[in-house]
Amino acid sequence: MTLWFFVIEYLLRLWVVSDFTDDFRAAREAEASPLKALLLALYPKLRWAVKPYSLIDLVAILPVFRPFGTLRLLRLMRLLKIFRYTYAVRSLLLAVKEEAPIITFILITLVLWIVTISSVVYIYEYNAGNRAFSSIFEALYWGVVTISTVGYGDITPQTKVGKFLASLLISGGIVLVSALTATFSATLINRMNILKGEGIKMDKLKEHLVICGWSESGEELLEQIIARGLDKEKPIVLVTEYDRKELGVELSRYILYKRGDFTKEKVLLEVSVPNASEVVILGERHEGLTDRNVDARTALTAMLVKTMNPSAKVFVEVLHDENAEVFEKRLNVDGVFIYGKVIGRLLFSSITNPGAEKLLDGLLTSELIELLPVKKLKGVKTFGELVVWLRKKGVLPVAVQEGRRVILNPPDDYPLERAEQVIVVKGSKPL
Repeated sequence: MTLWFFVIEYLLRLWVVSDFTDDFRAAREAEASPLKALLLALYPKLRWAVKPYSLIDLVAILPVFRPFGTLRLLRLMRLLKIFRYTYAVRSLLLAVKEEAPIITFILITLVLWIVTISSVVYIYEYNAGNRAFSSIFEALYWGVVTISTVGYGDITPQTKVGKFLASLLISGGIVLVSALTATFSATLINRMNILKGEGIKMDKLKEHLVICGWSESGEELLEQIIARGLDKEKPIVLVTEYDRKELGVELSRYILYKRGDFTKEKVLLEVSVPNASEVVILGERHEGLTDRNVDARTALTAMLVKTMNPSAKVFVEVLHDENAEVFEKRLNVDGVFIYGKVIGRLLFSSITNPGAEKLLDGLLTSELIELLPVKKLKGVKTFGELVVWLRKKGVLPVAVQEGRRVILNPPDDYPLERAEQVIVVKGSKPL
């Protein structure tokens, strides 16, 4: 009976992974044939179903059906579901994956060492009439027991060559097993240090977010990241010269913290900036530094990041309005935010249009804003057609992104082929 709860859970997750009705209707509106529309509507569900964790869940619930009743041992597969929810296990697997080449090399060497010496010992002992070595399987068993220093004594070599090779097997085994243990232990310790976060290298990270510097904006940024659970979805590293206690916000255990000068290339390398997907550079103030000096440090960091990782998206906070143009045109960053300017505009909007600040704050603090790639909008050619199509799905397009330009409320005849993304406000129905 309990197994049926797992079946229901699996079916519910398969159901909510996408909206089949809306996907089918959208495909039909894009002039797809009924069969093609059916396949397009099923594709998101099939893509979810073939993921490793989904396959584990499917195998675990198979015994509930009579034809698979003999496979009741597959229920043990449900134990593997803990990997989805256990961050520690995922961290352990990630640590092993990072050192996979050297661990694999040691394991292969260890196996070859056992097989080679056991095979040679088998040849000598079998020819010498040692009945304990009756087959190559018995010889391999002896090799594993010997190299692990267990030594049951049920199988022992009798020839001088066999005894010499047994000593050689044990000596080499000690070295290889020690190397494997040391590598595995060092990997785990390094991972634990990364989770603790301070004063260590994180140069193995990939596709992560790096936040350089600390300011009031950084505090709000981290609070939003933690509130929305983004820190659990991808690695996030905070690099600052401030002590953890001075930040004014409690970092979650998923956010990696490194104290250091982010204007130095060595520090940026230690947090794997060359492999980062996004880098945010905040205007970090220190005693004795003017606002212009702070912007200069931000510019230096932006140049280093662009040199080390040209493909990363870089967002900077500047303190002086006149420096914004330099960052946009000379440093070619993806976004420039002027300290205090957004707040000033919100204040002006609230004075001239009472209630506007609540609307803007609601949009900024919610998850209603979404970027929709134009390449996914097959069959929709103009912005006017897009408005009609998306309104049926409860979504409102408000702007398009054309290169670095954002065009608010473009005309109905605006060709979507010129844009890269559409900025939409989501409604109650998912896209």
